[in-house]
Amino acid sequence: MKKIAIIGAGMAGLTAGAYLAKAGYKVSIYEQFPNIGGVTATFHKEGFSWDLGPMLVQDFLPEEPAGKILVDLGLYDQIQFQRSDRGVVMPDYDLWKPSEYKGQYWRRNELIRLYPDEAENLTRYYQFHNTMLDIVALSRRIESANAFHKIFLQLRLFFLFQRVKDKKNMSAAQLMDHFFTHKEIKGLFLGLLADFVTKPSEFPALGIPIVNCETAHDDRLPLKMSRAGARPSYTYILGGMEVLVQVFEKYILAHRGQIHVNSPVERLLLHDNQLHGFQLSNGTKVEADIVLASGGAKEFFFKIVGKENLPSAYVDQIVDIPLMESVHMIHLGLDLDPRKFQQAALCYYYGTYEVEDAVIRCRNGEYHEGKDGFLIYVPSLHSPSMAPPGKFAMTIYTIAPNKLDSGTWETRKEEFSEKLLIEAEKIIPNLRQHILVQEIMTPADFRLRTHQSHHAFGGRAPIMGKTGAPHMTPIEGLWFIGSQSDKTAGGLPGTMIHSKLVIQEVLKYLKDK
Repeated sequence: MKKIAIIGAGMAGLTAGAYLAKAGYKVSIYEQFPNIGGVTATFHKEGFSWDLGPMLVQDFLPEEPAGKILVDLGLYDQIQFQRSDRGVVMPDYDLWKPSEYKGQYWRRNELIRLYPDEAENLTRYYQFHNTMLDIVALSRRIESANAFHKIFLQLRLFFLFQRVKDKKNMSAAQLMDHFFTHKEIKGLFLGLLADFVTKPSEFPALGIPIVNCETAHDDRLPLKMSRAGARPSYTYILGGMEVLVQVFEKYILAHRGQIHVNSPVERLLLHDNQLHGFQLSNGTKVEADIVLASGGAKEFFFKIVGKENLPSAYVDQIVDIPLMESVHMIHLGLDLDPRKFQQAALCYYYGTYEVEDAVIRCRNGEYHEGKDGFLIYVPSLHSPSMAPPGKFAMTIYTIAPNKLDSGTWETRKEEFSEKLLIEAEKIIPNLRQHILVQEIMTPADFRLRTHQSHHAFGGRAPIMGKTGAPHMTPIEGLWFIGSQSDKTAGGLPGTMIHSKLVIQEVLKYLKDK
């Protein structure tokens, strides 16, 4: 049987490893960091626990794409999910879900109340929004439909797409100008692009309804709002993200797989462009017929594979990958109940409507210190075990440049953290007086954790006309997976789904061999 090795034990590598194990292969995973999971991880200190990465995650119900992976592997019942939502606070208004359910259009109606001259525009936008979410729902149903039903659904999809195809080449900025005049409304629908550190002028218009899916803002909304099918759900993983990592780890180990931590890969072993495995930094050589690598594309292909072993056209593709920026996180253990000031576990606080300018500044190394916005997440509200009794775990985080235009994250860590806490105190007064435990994570910490010179928190930036590293590499037997690869849709579920699809190709490749 072929020897298969995986580089990287984030969720891309763990998903790939689990599917290979299910197919009967004994896989070995090599992780450079002392812990597995990458940024999909939970860490602990003095009785408090915090997640590093995904928080309110999408598509994990049993019939949804990421949930289906867990069902397929027989892991779903080992994880508890809780459907939930998030609040949004803009500079001039709040959009918290009402205490009494007011239907699927309560956000639209609240915006109409605030900006009555935009009423017709908001009605048109929500028609567009519904069409795009119906397209997503139909597309998902097509993936699992039988041949006859698939043709029927594809016809429905074709006719539905005719309603929005005039906007397929628009950017998000153009879409907002098409629908609205008020910057306050444009900023609401463009705000989440800051998370991707992607300018509205380069983000695809058709993606705006998807990143602003209404089910993310009210967990009482039905997921099935039309005959097209269900819209995405948003859930917390109870107990923290490490629960997801742990069930994959146990599955792989139970199927004779191996996971090696503290094992950074130094170089690929090639002879006449034929893959033989790789060498670890301690000199150990690992023989492998198939290697799946994840992580930073530039770091892997240019440092471990070597440009000299790649066609120039492939090198150009790697160079052209657009990356997101990093994050600045402050994890706190508190003796203060934050529900006095924030009614749900997660809320986004936006400080500007000018997303385009904010993204440009961030890419240029200018850190906004929280003034452009941040989020506050309190995991112990949905998972009380993540804090001691009567105490609360909280994370404050915001996008931040991977490298600063002045100074370094190592030297300015305390200064910037203090400034971010000052911004947070505008929401939660006297927050600093209630801190029992504090842990700061900057882009420098994430670079160390991910073994990347440029830490891109979400991987590849979703920019029109740009793609990631091709998952099929020019070297036979070498495959690339993860958040910087070509097929990944982004986020935790996108990374897992892509790994599953790549493994399907790898298994076919092995069968043909």
